[in-house]
Amino acid sequence: MEINDIIVIGSGCCGSIVAKTIIENGGKVTLLDVGIEQTKKYTSPENNFVDIRSKDSEQWKYLLGENFEALKVLNTEDPLHLTPNRFFVTDKVSEFYHWIDNTFNGVESLAIGGLGNAWGLGSYIYSKEELLKTGLPVNEINQAYLWLHKHIGISGGNDSAAKYSNGNLFQAQNAIPLDYNGERLYKKSQQFQKKFEAQNVYIGRAPLAVSTDNDLNGEKHLANDLEFYEIENASAFRPINIIKDLIKKHEVSFNYIPNQLVLKFIELEDSTIKIESLNIKTNIIEINYCKKLIIASGALATARIVMRSTNITQLPILCNPYSYIPSIQPKLLGSKNDGYQTGLAQLSIYYDKEKANTLIAMGSVYSYRALMNYRLLREFPIGMNDGTKLLKYLQPALNITGIFHPEESGNGKNISLINDSSSRTGDKLKCNYPLSETEKQEIERTTKKYKSVLRKLGTLPLMVKHNKIGSSIHYGGTLPFNENYNNPIAHNSDGKLLKYKNVYIADGSGFKFLSGKGLTLTLMAYAHHVTKKVIGK
Repeated sequence: MEINDIIVIGSGCCGSIVAKTIIENGGKVTLLDVGIEQTKKYTSPENNFVDIRSKDSEQWKYLLGENFEALKVLNTEDPLHLTPNRFFVTDKVSEFYHWIDNTFNGVESLAIGGLGNAWGLGSYIYSKEELLKTGLPVNEINQAYLWLHKHIGISGGNDSAAKYSNGNLFQAQNAIPLDYNGERLYKKSQQFQKKFEAQNVYIGRAPLAVSTDNDLNGEKHLANDLEFYEIENASAFRPINIIKDLIKKHEVSFNYIPNQLVLKFIELEDSTIKIESLNIKTNIIEINYCKKLIIASGALATARIVMRSTNITQLPILCNPYSYIPSIQPKLLGSKNDGYQTGLAQLSIYYDKEKANTLIAMGSVYSYRALMNYRLLREFPIGMNDGTKLLKYLQPALNITGIFHPEESGNGKNISLINDSSSRTGDKLKCNYPLSETEKQEIERTTKKYKSVLRKLGTLPLMVKHNKIGSSIHYGGTLPFNENYNNPIAHNSDGKLLKYKNVYIADGSGFKFLSGKGLTLTLMAYAHHVTKKVIGK
């Protein structure tokens, strides 16, 4: 039998960084992945969003899909909004990843590049206090942040809120241009900066994994607002591009094996790791062996693999509660769109309630594209014709603030693996995620604070919507860091599962706390840190 040096499971933000780190240090790696690829690469002859909307006679194919696929989510509660060329991100998930209840909106991916294909690109650095609370080694993660900064184009955040965005750890590239909506809000925030900070509120440019000064992520940023329509060869960082680059340039040292849904692992007597996976094309169980195994498939998928491998049936879980507030700037009602807008976050609003740089809630402020108006029409108590006319005047003034609330572990928040012979994998997940009355009250207080901030910025909140738990797509804590050797799922902050000699976890499974700030950059930093420990660097 062939024994690989290192096998990595997963090709998303964590798995791609693990593979890149190994190759960069002269190692060899085999990556097991389901790897669903794009089948519909809608294209347009125009090179920016405005030209597509105004000139392309077949724009509906590009923006809504040939069969209007983008409209199908309208009947779904808290849907993951994807453009047609990104539908592959969740393709086949319902076939292989089953859930029993409907109280938790778990979002998963079997695609090459994983959920990183739909990532909003927010690149936030955890403070020292946040890292310690999460259970991560401060110096090592800070070094990993700096490594990522050299390899990924990160823009924005060099302002008065920098201690919350990039921790003043490095100078980010220039921020993407503000559109007319964001510019008014940003100027207002700077005008009242001292008053906001006296209330523990800090407002700055959103740090994004977008190359504005160079082509680190594929090409230099163009203000065409196509980051969510183009995946490859764009200024936005996507893990799929790392994987495709490794396949192209490192044929000998990088072995990518698709169609592999990993089920479980077993450590043999000689410390070799045996990995069982279901080939989704042939429906046959395949076996691979390695000297070292790094699982980097995300907190939910990793939990499935570990539970099957250890016969544990229940694990804890963390997920940031998520709320959003649509609001309007009255002075912009009926304004003419000047052409440029951006679908990416323009501003980040940090609420450091305790002034301890730890329990931070974060709101990301977005403009609202005319393309997305169909999502609002169903909320209107009037007919479609009248609603469309009203939205024409409302849209230039509209913005959305999405708020991620910090989350700590709590009693009763868990996921369970339930046997189910009707499932392709023989099991399903069930989640129990009750929020205590104290937690609910804190979420209400926080959203009330954000409504007050928005009013001071000159934009009037219309409503507050608290999404179903799971909708934030920020998951962790399924295998919280634990130094107890007698616990079969215990592992340390270097990622090592302590019961095993050669099994490591390199995603957010171990995180004991989730800041309200986006965790993706920290996930990638942790993946880099774990990999360096595995390869002895």
